[in-house]
Amino acid sequence: MQKIRIAFFDFPGPCNPDVILTLLRKHFEVVVDETNPDYVFYSVFGNRYLDFPDSVRIFFTGENVHPDFNLCDYAFGFDWLKLEDRYCRCPNYMLYGEFEQLRRHPIIDDPKQTLREKTRFCNFIYSNSKAHPYREELFHRLNKYKQIDSAGIHLNNTGFKVGSPSLGVSATEDKMNFQRECKFSIAIENSSSIGYTTEKLVHGLAADTIPIYWGNPEVGREFNTRRFINCHEYDSIEHVIDRIKEIDRDDDLYTRMLSESVFNNNIIPPSLLEETLVAQLHHIFSENDGGARRNRHVWGKIYEEKRLEESQPPTFTKWVHYRCCQIRKRSRQSSWAMRLLSLFRRNPFKG
Repeated sequence: MQKIRIAFFDFPGPCNPDVILTLLRKHFEVVVDETNPDYVFYSVFGNRYLDFPDSVRIFFTGENVHPDFNLCDYAFGFDWLKLEDRYCRCPNYMLYGEFEQLRRHPIIDDPKQTLREKTRFCNFIYSNSKAHPYREELFHRLNKYKQIDSAGIHLNNTGFKVGSPSLGVSATEDKMNFQRECKFSIAIENSSSIGYTTEKLVHGLAADTIPIYWGNPEVGREFNTRRFINCHEYDSIEHVIDRIKEIDRDDDLYTRMLSESVFNNNIIPPSLLEETLVAQLHHIFSENDGGARRNRHVWGKIYEEKRLEESQPPTFTKWVHYRCCQIRKRSRQSSWAMRLLSLFRRNPFKG
């Protein structure tokens, strides 16, 4: 088994590194070394990865952020793109057990029995209050038809809370058990972008609910849209809600939707197979040149140094300059700020 020396930086918590580590340890002898790693896995929650210019950098995101190939050698993300051997599409849900469950069992065995076990109408489980307004608008409008049980931190109306996948396995199990009680799951992404489908849809499907999905306009490229309500197929929220009411009131229609396979033609897309992801990892770790791909010289180096400088905490000089600019914008009587700004322009210095 090949030995690799790696480190993880700038992830939101233990969950993402843990699920990546679990996968890596199935295929490699892994040594975690945060002092002198050969390979650095990093995400979008910081800039610590910039402290390792000599390591091969592997960008991994669970957020709607495009990789910057000037700073990373390889990337795993949501986009459908090609860049030689440097990119592999890997939506975050590919590393969660709930998606493996769907790969093994893409069709519900007994939809009628599943419906009989439902005791709640719909769930809404979120902690982020700064997402696209579509999410809250759908919640408030649909809640006028029937109560939606909001069991996350945001808009909570149940008196109890269930967890988020970022908090670990037990919290995810609590969330899934709660979702199984519901006929529908509101599965609205934080933002909309082509390719950006997260665990929100996968959890709703794995819990044997009918997800109400919005986020990736091309979600049908990988998932069977007859198995859930794809909001992108409707020209207004009113029409989405009309469709939800129709399905809610018709048990035959509801069970027909539950009878559908999660995947189109019941075939898992090759891009969503674990083998595809593992093959890319083997390729990265077996490169004779150590896997380096990004430009580390001349303009590549200039670009990285600028990014490193921008990531540093502001100096006192920069803070004074910023405050002077603010005061100048707010008041015409800030002559002292104008004089200071003039001084900065005539005598630039680093402080």
